[in-house]
Amino acid sequence: TAVSQVLNKRPSAKFDLVAVSPTEGNPAELALASTEARKNGEAVLRSLTQMGLPVERVRMNAANSRDVVNNEVHLYIQ
Repeated sequence: TAVSQVLNKRPSAKFDLVAVSPTEGNPAELALASTEARKNGEAVLRSLTQMGLPVERVRMNAANSRDVVNNEVHLYIQ
């Protein structure tokens, strides 16, 4: 719904999709969290494209944050 509202107001809008993982844990936990965050981001990207948003309008990135405890996916308007 939020993406549709943005596109109604700004039909040429582009988005940044960021898969965010925590920074706390041992190296194995961090690697697993990063992989899972990316998988979640890819699932969100698939959902957006299945809803009709062209993949060229979404730029996917990954980040780590000490402000998150669990993996998150953030979507920003460019």
